[in-house]
Order: sequence, then C-alpha cells, then structure tokens
Amino acid sequence: MTSKELVLRAVEFRKPERIPLCLDFQQDEQNMERTKEIAKRYESDFVFANFSDPEFVPLGEGFSEWGYKMENFGETMGEVKDFPLKDWGRFDFWKSHLPDYSARRGYENARKLREQNPDKFLVGGVGMMMETILNLRGYENTMIDYFEEEEALNRLIDCLYDCGKKMVDGFAGAGMDGIMAWEDWGLQTGPMMSYGLWEEFYAERMKDFVDYIHKKGMKYFLHSCGHIAYLMDTFVEFGIDAIQMDQQRNMGFDLLEQWSGRICFMCPVDIQHSVGMTEAELGDYAREMVRRLGTPEGGFIYKSYPQPVAIRMPESQLEKEILFMKGMESQLPVKRPE
Repeated sequence: MTSKELVLRAVEFRKPERIPLCLDFQQDEQNMERTKEIAKRYESDFVFANFSDPEFVPLGEGFSEWGYKMENFGETMGEVKDFPLKDWGRFDFWKSHLPDYSARRGYENARKLREQNPDKFLVGGVGMMMETILNLRGYENTMIDYFEEEEALNRLIDCLYDCGKKMVDGFAGAGMDGIMAWEDWGLQTGPMMSYGLWEEFYAERMKDFVDYIHKKGMKYFLHSCGHIAYLMDTFVEFGIDAIQMDQQRNMGFDLLEQWSGRICFMCPVDIQHSVGMTEAELGDYAREMVRRLGTPEGGFIYKSYPQPVAIRMPESQLEKEILFMKGMESQLPVKRPE
C-alpha cells in the first residue's frame, strides 16, 4: 500500500497493512538538529504544507501571519506577551494586515510538495481558532469576552473561520489530502469551558467547517490536548476524521477507549511521561495505547511530537518510540474492559 492508502484505510477503518507513521518535526535549528538522524533513518507517511505568501509583509520582525510575536524561552515555542487585540478597537487594523489567504501564490510550496510526493498523504496546516484567539487576546481577556464582549468575540471567530475556509480552498487546489488545525480545548484535568458555552460559540461553526473540508474531498485532523472528553462525542458526531492528542494519561485509556472505533486516534506516547520511561515501560505503553485506542480494522496513527527539544526528549528515546510503533501491526486484538 502507498502511504496515502495506508492513512485513508486507517482513518476509514479499512484494515491498513500497518500503523501509518507521521514523523513531523518543527523546523527550527534546535529541533532539526535533534531529529536530523531520525529523518534520515525513518520514512514518514505524511507530509505537511503551510500557507506561505512570498509577498506578505508581517507587522514586524518575528511576527506571525496572525499578527502576534512569540517570546521564546530557548527550548519552547514561548508565549505572546503583547497581545495584538488586547484592545478591541484595534480589530479593523489587525484584520486589514492579515495575509490574503485566497492568493494562489500562498500555496505554491504545497503544489510542489504534491508533485514531489505523489504517494504520500499530504496535509495542509491551518493554525487557527482557540490557540489563535488566546494569542491575540490573552487567556484572561478571552474568558471574560464570552460574557462581556460577545459581539466582538463573534466577529473574531467568524474572521478566523473565513480565513480557514480560504486556506481549505487553497490547499484543495494544491492537491492536499487533508487539513489539520491546532486547537487545545482542554485544561490538564478538565474542560476549558462549559459545554454549553462551547456549543454557543463554536459548535455550529465547527460543524460547518468540517462539512466544508469534506465537500472538498479532504479529511480533517484536529489537534487538541488537555482533558477534552466533554467534546469527544461532538467531534464524532461532526465527522472529524482523526483526533490528534499528545496526552492520554490525564484522561486515561479506560475513558478514551469508549471512542475507539468511532474516531481515529493520532498520538505519540504521552509526552508528559515518555521521556522518563524505561525501554520496557515505553514499549508496554505503546502496545497498550494501540490496543486500547485502535481496532483490528485500523483507527490508530502514530504521530511524533514536533518539539522533542521542548520536552527534553533525547534522540535515542524518540527512536525507541518510533521502533516500537514500526514493530506493531494494525490488526492487534482489542481487549475491552469487563
């Protein structure tokens, strides 16, 4: 099977020959140095593409296309200190300085990647929604907005989804097979907000967005860390094809297993624990994760954590994790709890 067929079969529960591997690492100097030998030795079934407009001029040096600047701490992505929309009066100025996501030139790299990788599963990345809102407004401001600035917050959410749809159009035109968004909807031990609040602001828009992607013939992969059990049934109902979560222990396999066979899981070994695991513990956890979250028909994809430096993951430990995944077949028996 080609990589593309493997991924489609895993997502659609049609018995892939093996577990697809997604080896995707952040392209900064530290993470590239940490993973350069991994990239040489192991082949990924996925290739990621991003919107990149050569004519776009950001607000300043180091600013993202969304208009914020991350202050780095050396090993992590860092955080935004000066929120671009801390004052809602800046909204029109901020919006006027966004890229033109409908510009064909922004997807030239995606088209080249498609030509170079005809048999890979290609994914267009759309970093948007909750992560972007928090980086634009700040966490405290955002939580207050749900009750005191509903109109302004709705304008921002609509703007982000409009940008997202333009990117979906661009990636579809470039021949991508899927779309992935990064939206952390949970805290460590519970929801980020009540389900009712999430439903009021996001449910209808997300369902429309998922449908829009599917109408373009692409799959939708959603990254969301934290304790997101309160949204999993809705994600399944909306037809989200795969949930990408870097943590599992904070919810536990006993809880997550109820969605096995209903949505494809896309995970590394839990990043909050993997670095400190012995080789035996790492192998045991990897096998249990596939057995509990996957099915004999598929439904599990391995995805490396993109910032091994940030979690202080040695190359040797990362390689052990990849080797455990390569050594397992997708047709493992699934043991249900009694």
